[in-house]
Amino acid sequence: MKNKTRYLMLALIMTLLATNFLAGCASMEKSPPNRNTGWMLVHKPLGEASRKVDDARAAGKDRECPADFKAAKDEVDQAYAIYAVCRTQEAIAMSQDAINKLNALCPPPAAAAVPVVVPPPHYKYCVTLHIEFDINKADIRPEYRTEIARVGDFMKKYPTTTAVIEGHTDNVGTPEHNMDLSQRRAQAVVDYLADNFGIDRSRLTAKGYGMTRPIADNSTEAGKQKNRRIEAIIDCAFDVTKIEPPERLCMSLLLNFDSNSYQIKDEYKPEIAKVADYMKQYPETTAVIEGYTDNVGNPDYNMKLSQQRAEAVVNVLVKDYGIDASRLSAKGYGASREVAYNSTAEGRAMNRRINAVIDCVVKK
Repeated sequence: MKNKTRYLMLALIMTLLATNFLAGCASMEKSPPNRNTGWMLVHKPLGEASRKVDDARAAGKDRECPADFKAAKDEVDQAYAIYAVCRTQEAIAMSQDAINKLNALCPPPAAAAVPVVVPPPHYKYCVTLHIEFDINKADIRPEYRTEIARVGDFMKKYPTTTAVIEGHTDNVGTPEHNMDLSQRRAQAVVDYLADNFGIDRSRLTAKGYGMTRPIADNSTEAGKQKNRRIEAIIDCAFDVTKIEPPERLCMSLLLNFDSNSYQIKDEYKPEIAKVADYMKQYPETTAVIEGYTDNVGNPDYNMKLSQQRAEAVVNVLVKDYGIDASRLSAKGYGASREVAYNSTAEGRAMNRRINAVIDCVVKK
């Protein structure tokens, strides 16, 4: 009975020893042949580090970046040396460090920074064409070719531009008749630009406004004559400080106001500085700062708020940038001149805007 007990105890001890040995061997492998260590078992990080040296040499990295390769290889050799004297954990840590270095050998050169090309902002050049039409007609007389050439030549010179040709009338006649007449006259100018100056029709749009946008008093003949006009609103994308506009320049200022506020935040001062810089460059210019809102809220309140916001921009131009107040005026239009549909948040955001309409009578 005692012998049987001893036999069982010995078997249990042998099993435990075998289990521990096998568990230890699971994290080990045979030393690589290039180490000339025979059948010695080493921990896996050492074997991997040795193989990484061979892979790097095969990839030519010993020639591509010899100093870094040698430093990593020497670290692997040192790891094997201290492993042989039983400094196991230190050797494993050194092998892992060498593996990281070998993985990072000869990094590709950083790509050259690609300069970010910021496209110039879009501005609108407004050209009033002094064209007289026969009563109730939309035919363009030959003597006005030179007048239309101001637009045609400009658009040929800058082929990325587009234009909206706007027709306007005085208040003589019915609104319906004037709306139709202004549309036909605007379309006649579009046709003339396409047929005689070769401007692609995709770059041109005709829009009749009838009597809805007077710029003068219709109670006088002189006022009526000013209101009977054709305007070319040319959308341009280039540096306005280097090119003199034909007549008027309209800058849309990207200003965001807090709800029901007309206070201008400091972050938007650079936007207003665009107007100031241009007016300083051309001291003969004057400007009307126009304020607009979306259709949310009471119309009377929106009209007042748009006026206050326009006046706030004028005050910044005078106080911060030294533009003489006599060259500036403010005009609020409320929600009366939308440029997008107010049925969407995006459209309402586009309608809440500030325009600087600069009268560019530039003396040469």
